Amino acid sequence: MRVSEMDMYSPSTVEECLYFLHEEEKSSRLLAGGTDAVVRMKDGYFRPEIWINLKRLDELRFISEAENGIHIGPLTTHTDIVKSELLQEKADVLVGASREVGAVQLQNMGTLGGNLATASPAGDTIPALYVLDAKIEISSFHDKKVVPIHEFFTGPGRTVLKQDEMITNIIIQPQGENEIGIFEKLGPRKAQSISIVNVAINLKMGENPRECLSGKIAFGSVGPTIIRSKKCERMLTLGPLDETAIQNIAGAAWKEVMPISDVRGSAKYRRSMASALLERGLHRLMQRWDER
Repeated sequence: MRVSEMDMYSPSTVEECLYFLHEEEKSSRLLAGGTDAVVRMKDGYFRPEIWINLKRLDELRFISEAENGIHIGPLTTHTDIVKSELLQEKADVLVGASREVGAVQLQNMGTLGGNLATASPAGDTIPALYVLDAKIEISSFHDKKVVPIHEFFTGPGRTVLKQDEMITNIIIQPQGENEIGIFEKLGPRKAQSISIVNVAINLKMGENPRECLSGKIAFGSVGPTIIRSKKCERMLTLGPLDETAIQNIAGAAWKEVMPISDVRGSAKYRRSMASALLERGLHRLMQRWDER
C-alpha cells in the first residue's frame, strides 16, 4: 500500500475528531507531529486506511497551571516545553528530556502526546513524566477518564488507548522550591538518536547538607516499559548524598533494570550504563544543589 492510496482526515475541533473516531469503521491512526508514525509506516509496522491529522486542533496545544497541577496539551511540541518559563521553573526534568529529543527539527515537530501514544520504552519524555507523577486524560465521544501514567502503558508500543479514544491532556505535579530534577541519556550520537539507556531523577531536598527527603528515579530503554527504581529511591533517604552514598545507590540500579540485547546495545552494557547514568545524574544534581 502506497501513501497516496490512504485517506487523510483533518478535523477542526476535538469534538469532531472524537465523533469521527466513534463512527468510523475503517482502521485509522492519529497523526500529530508525524516524526515517528510516518517512519513506522514506511518500515511496514502499521498502515492504516485513514490518517487523522491533528495539526488543526490548536485547543490541544497549551501549557497552563491549575490547582491540581500543570496541564500540558498533547499537541504541545518539545520546543514549546523547552521554551516554557513555567516548566523551566517547576518541571526542569521534563524540559531536560524534551531538549534531548532528537535534533531541533524533531523538537519543533514532535509532540508530547505523540511520544506517549507511541509508547516506546526508549521515549525520552516518558521517564520524566513518571517522576513528575503524570496523569493522562483520555477522551472518547461519550466519556472522559484520567489514568496514572504507570497504568497507561501495557507493553512495548502498547497503551490502554482504545480505537475511539485519544489523549486530550497531560497533568503533572509541579516541583516545589526544594525539588530538583535531571534527565540523562545515552545514545549512539549526541541528541540525535534513540536512547540506548535514559534516566529521569527528581529529588526533594531537606535543610541539612545534601539531605534528601524523598526521590523518584525512572529508567527508560531497559525494560518492556519504564522501570521505577524503587530500591534506589529508598536508598536516597538513608543519609547525605555524598560520594559513597551516590556510588552505592548507582550500584543497586544494576539489579533493578531488565534490559534486552539488540542492535543498539547488549543487556550487560545497558545494565552498566544504567548505573553510570544514575551516578552521573546524582552527582550533577548535588553540584547544582550545593551551588544554591
